Amino acid sequence: MFVTFPTLSDVAVDKSPLIISMSNDTYPFQFVDENNQPSGFLVDIWLEWSKQTQTQVIFKPADWITSLSDLALGRADVHIGMAKTSARDLQYDFSSKIASVNSYLYLNYQLPIPLSFSDIIPYRVGVVKGAAQIEILKSLEPKLTFAYFDNRTELLKSVIDEEILVFVGLEGFLRESQINNTISVKYPLENRKLISSFSLYPALKEENKALASKITSGFEAISPEVIEELRHKWLGNLRYQNDIVIAMQMGVEPFADIGTDGFPHGLLIDIWKLWSEKTGLPIRFVAGSMKQSIDNVKRGIADVHLGYPESASMQTGLNRAHTIYRVTSRLFSFEKPLQNVDELKGKVVAVSPTSPYLSELIDTLPESEIRYYHSVDSMIEASQRGEISAFVAAAAWTQHYLLLNHNWDQFYQYMALEFKTDLYVLNRGSQQGFADRISAGFTLISQSELAQIERKWMLNPEDRIFKSQQSLINLTPVQQRIIDEIGTVKVGYLRNWRPMEYQKAGQYAGVNSEIVNIIANELGLDIETQVYDEWGSLLDALIRGEVDMAGSVAKTPEREFQLSFTDSYWPSPWGVVTSLNSVSTYSLDELSGQRIAVIEGYHIVGELMRKYPNLKLILVPDSDAGLRAVSQAQADVFIDKVVNLNSGIRRGQYANLKMSMLVDFAEQRSHFGIHHTKEALLPLINAVLANIDSTRQQQIHQKWASQTVEFGREEYENKVKIGILVLSMLTIVVFIALLANKRLRKEVALRIEAENKMAHFAKHDSLTQLPNRALIEDRLEQAILQHARDTAQFAVVFIDLDKFKQVNDRYGHQVGDKLLVHVSEVLTNGIRRSDTVGRLGGDEFVIILNDIKDLKSVYDVTENLLASLSKPFLISEQTVSVSASIGIAVYPKDGECIDALLKTADQQMYRVKNAGGRAYRST
Repeated sequence: MFVTFPTLSDVAVDKSPLIISMSNDTYPFQFVDENNQPSGFLVDIWLEWSKQTQTQVIFKPADWITSLSDLALGRADVHIGMAKTSARDLQYDFSSKIASVNSYLYLNYQLPIPLSFSDIIPYRVGVVKGAAQIEILKSLEPKLTFAYFDNRTELLKSVIDEEILVFVGLEGFLRESQINNTISVKYPLENRKLISSFSLYPALKEENKALASKITSGFEAISPEVIEELRHKWLGNLRYQNDIVIAMQMGVEPFADIGTDGFPHGLLIDIWKLWSEKTGLPIRFVAGSMKQSIDNVKRGIADVHLGYPESASMQTGLNRAHTIYRVTSRLFSFEKPLQNVDELKGKVVAVSPTSPYLSELIDTLPESEIRYYHSVDSMIEASQRGEISAFVAAAAWTQHYLLLNHNWDQFYQYMALEFKTDLYVLNRGSQQGFADRISAGFTLISQSELAQIERKWMLNPEDRIFKSQQSLINLTPVQQRIIDEIGTVKVGYLRNWRPMEYQKAGQYAGVNSEIVNIIANELGLDIETQVYDEWGSLLDALIRGEVDMAGSVAKTPEREFQLSFTDSYWPSPWGVVTSLNSVSTYSLDELSGQRIAVIEGYHIVGELMRKYPNLKLILVPDSDAGLRAVSQAQADVFIDKVVNLNSGIRRGQYANLKMSMLVDFAEQRSHFGIHHTKEALLPLINAVLANIDSTRQQQIHQKWASQTVEFGREEYENKVKIGILVLSMLTIVVFIALLANKRLRKEVALRIEAENKMAHFAKHDSLTQLPNRALIEDRLEQAILQHARDTAQFAVVFIDLDKFKQVNDRYGHQVGDKLLVHVSEVLTNGIRRSDTVGRLGGDEFVIILNDIKDLKSVYDVTENLLASLSKPFLISEQTVSVSASIGIAVYPKDGECIDALLKTADQQMYRVKNAGGRAYRST
C-alpha cells in the first residue's frame, strides 16, 4: 500500500483518508515507477485534487483486474479513473470526467493498413483482460477474436516476440526507450487504427452522493493551466488538437525562415518534419523574432523551440531537451583572403555580442580589437566601408546572405579557424516527461536521413556534420548517446615515424592517421591531435590521460593494467637493419654480443633484456636515430617495425644499409591504446575495425607503405633450399596465372558492365530511359548549388499529358507506352544538351532548363515543345496527337530548394489545366 500526503502547511487535513485503487502498469496514466511509487497523469491530477480538498489520499496499485476487485470488495473508496461502458454503468457510479484519451489498434508492419475493422478478423487482437476497448471492438465488429493477457507487461512481451500481430493500446502507452524503439519499428504509428476517443471517470462502488459531490467540486477547483501542464508532462501531444507547437525564428536561412509561399522552410524545419513522420505526432510552427520565439515557449504559446544557440552567455531559463544541430562559425574577410590569423594583429574584428564563442574568439585573437555588431548585414557593410578587417558569423547563414545579396565573390572564409555552436530544442523546465518524449523521437532518425536533409540545405560540404556515405556500422540510439557523452577524443602521434605516423605540413599523417579518420567518420567523433617527438613521451602521456588514444601500441600484460586496447588492426612485424657487407640476420639468436639499437619505450626492450641478456642495447629516441647509429657504425643492428625501417632506408641517405625481417616477431600486430576514461568507445571502435575490408586495407597500404620488403627465413640453413623451391614453382605459377588472369579480366569486364547497367537502371526510367525521380532530384540539387555560386537562374518545367488515360483505354497500354516513348524523344530533341528532361512517373515529365536569361526564353522553349507534341504521328497504325499542360518555376524566385521548385511548378501546371489550358496548351 502506498501513501501520499498533500503538501499543505498549517492546514487541517481530513482525518478520513480516501483510498484510491489504480492499475500498476497503464503508462502514462496510472502505473508504479522505478522507485515503486504510484505515478502517472491520473495520479498527479488526484494529488492536485488532494490539495484543493485538503484530503489525505492513499493509492492502492495492483494489476487491472485486482484494482477493480479492490473497489468491488470495498478495499478502496474510489477507482482512480476508467472509461464508461454499458457493463460498467451497471456496476459503478461515476463522478465527473477528469481526462480524455484516444485508443488504437496497433498493427504489425507486415500487415496491410486496414480500411475497416472487418479487415482485422483474420488476426487475434491482444488486449489486457477487462479493458474497456473489448466491448467497443465487439460492437464495431462482432467477429473479432481476442488474445487476453493478465497485464500490460505480458501483452507487450507477446507483441515484441510477434506472437500477436495486432494489439490494443492507448496513445503514449510506451515507457521504456528500448521497448519503445522496438515496437515503433515493428508497429509503425501510420499502421494504427483509431478505436475510439473516450473519457476517464473516477468510479465508486455504489451511489455515494456526498463523496461524488466532493470529488466533482475538487476537480472543478483545479485550474485549467495546472491540468494543461500535467497533460504536457505525460501526454505532450494532446495540446492544440493533438499537435506539437514549435516556436521558430525567422530570417536565419538556411536553418529556418518563412518562404515566399508563406510556409516555414529550412534545415531545422525539415528535421522536425521528419521527427513528426517518425513519431506520428503532428506539428505546427509559430514564427517570430529570436526574442519572440523564446517568449512564446515561456508563455506557453508554443511547446518547444525549434533550435536555439543557448550557452553560458545566452541563458534562456528553459530546459535543453535535445541537441538538434551544430553550427560552424568562421572568419570572413573582404576582397582579400586571410593566410593566417597573425594578419589580424592590431586589426578590428567584428562579432555579435551574444555569440556563444565570444570568449574563445578573444582568447584566439588577443592582439586584435573586438568590435560588436548586432547583425550580419551590419558587419558586411562595415567590411565594405573598411571599418573592420574581418568578422565572425555562422558560415552557412552568412554564405546564404551573401548569395542573396550578390556579394558572394567579395568575401573569403578562413577555413583554418572554426567555432562550433550547438543548437538546442528547448522546452519549459516543468515538463521533463515531455522533453524525454521529444528527445526519444529524434533517436528514431538515422544519420543517413539527416545527411540527406543537410545536403539539400548546406551549400558548403565543410559545414555539414552528418555522414552521407554508406557507413561500415549502424549506430543504435544507445551507442549514439555514448558517443555524444564522450566528447572530444585526443589522439597522440609521433612527429617522425614514417609511414605509420608522422607530421606532414603540420597535420597528422600516415597509416594510423588513415585508420583514425575512418573511426572518426564512422562514429562521428571530434578528434584533436597532439604530436610528440619521442615514443616514451607519447606512451607516458597516454598512461597519464593527457591524450586519450594512440596507435601502434603493443598489447602486453604489463600495459593492460594501465591502458585499454582495441582489437588488432594492422600487421606489425619487426625487422632489423644492418650494414650492407654484414651477414643477413633473421633471428635474434644470431646477434649474441652485438650492439643493438632500439627505440626507448618500446615494449620489446624488456623482452630483449629478459630473453637475450647477451645483447648490448643502445636506446635511441626515434627511427632516424637508429638508422644513423648503424650507418655510422655506432651500433651493429637497429630493430624497428618493418614498414618504418623500409620507409627510412628508401627516403634517407642509407645506401650502405640493408634490411631483413625478424622471424622471431613476425606475427605481431598493432593495437590502439585507449585511456581508461574513454574505454566506453572500445566496442564501437572494434566494430569499425572489424568492417575495414581487405580492399580498403590494401588501398591504405598502397598510399602510405607500399614498398618492397625482404622477408626472412625460419631457419638460415633452409634459406637456399626454400629459395630454389620457390623459384622452381614460380615459373609454373606464372604460366597458370597468365591463363587465369585472362579469364579474370574477362569476368571483371562482364561484372563492370553488369554493375554499370544496374547503376543505369537505378537512375533511369525503364520505359523511356529518361532520368527518373532520384536522378532528377540529384540534377536539381547540382543545379541549385551551381546557380547559387554563379548567382544565376534556372527553370523547372512540369509537363502533364492531357487525356492520356483515354489513349490507354481506347488503344491499350502498348500504344500508351509507345506514346510515352515518343513524347520523351520530342522533349529530348527540343532542349539543349546541357539541360535535363526526366520522367517522374505516369504521364508526368520534368525539364530542367539551366542558366536562363529571362522568363521569355523559357516560354519560347515550352511553346516549341507544345508545337512539336501537337503534330500527329502513327503508333500501331493509329494516328495520335498529344496536348499537354505546363507549369514553370524559376530558381531562386519561386523557391530555393528541390521541394519548393517542384511544388511550385506542379501547382502552376494544375492552374493551367484547370483553366482549360489556354496558356500553355496546344489546340
